Amino acid sequence: MTPRTIISAVAVCAASLAGFPASAQDYPTKAVEFIVPFAPGGGADASQRAFNKFAEPLVGHPLPINNKPGAAGTTGWAEMVRASNDGYTLTIATPPFNIIPALVKPKETGYTLDQFTNICVYAVVPDVILVRKDSEYKTLEDLVTFAKANPKKLAAANTGTLGADFMTTLLIEKATGIEMSQVPFSSGALALQAMLASTTDVFVASTLYAVAQADTLVALAIASDERDPLVPDVPTFKELGYDVAPLSIGGLSAPKGLPNDVKQKLEAACKASAASERYATVTKAVFQPKEFYAGSADYTKALEQDLATKRRLLGQLGMVK
Repeated sequence: MTPRTIISAVAVCAASLAGFPASAQDYPTKAVEFIVPFAPGGGADASQRAFNKFAEPLVGHPLPINNKPGAAGTTGWAEMVRASNDGYTLTIATPPFNIIPALVKPKETGYTLDQFTNICVYAVVPDVILVRKDSEYKTLEDLVTFAKANPKKLAAANTGTLGADFMTTLLIEKATGIEMSQVPFSSGALALQAMLASTTDVFVASTLYAVAQADTLVALAIASDERDPLVPDVPTFKELGYDVAPLSIGGLSAPKGLPNDVKQKLEAACKASAASERYATVTKAVFQPKEFYAGSADYTKALEQDLATKRRLLGQLGMVK
């Protein structure tokens, strides 16, 4: 998968209706709620709101967002799996955010991984490692050299323990041989505030922040297989000799047991959205690159492969048995 956007896709276009059973053609007949398991103002929330504004006229019904932050997203996902599986409660699934807690603290998470219906992938979201523009670290090597000489001296902000940025930070540490002090926040907005206030030294987060905060922050490297068109001058970790390119995706998910015809319609809607020029205009306005789409089968396969990789890493770190 190639790094792409962080915006969810649920545009119900007329073209996506053909060939589906009557029950799917009738869907939706009322508002479709999106549980965003993060606080307002962060990257996922801002992107979701921008997309929903675009999608509502196509759907013909409101797409309200219900922010349920807490515990690196697990509070919102635990509520989602308890909702009715009729297609009127959906969520942004952002592995590894929703996966790692279920592996490390299964009794505390409030859900199991088999309680999700995988609908589609709408995003492959690369992380970057950011410093302030006035930082003494001008390159990744500058940062690595300092961190090796000063273990745990650098305070690295992320958007929640056991979340995507947390996992990327662990991968960075393992690949470079350094140790940083992770400082988790409940949202990207709060982590950004800490960086701008010089409370933390490093911020591991999505490319959204590299673009939106280009006047104040500098990305030293991007955790992907190839460079991102939004930040073409930022080298990949692999270019710099470090194997850091985790699969960090955004997907559309629902509670287990979602009717298959509704799932098929939502898959088609995701695909139609990815092909929409108007949608691409919306993503550009919120600093997002070109969309990415994968259907339910490919989504599930990618999750299974990534789960195995993360389980091995967490096992090596003694975080899971």
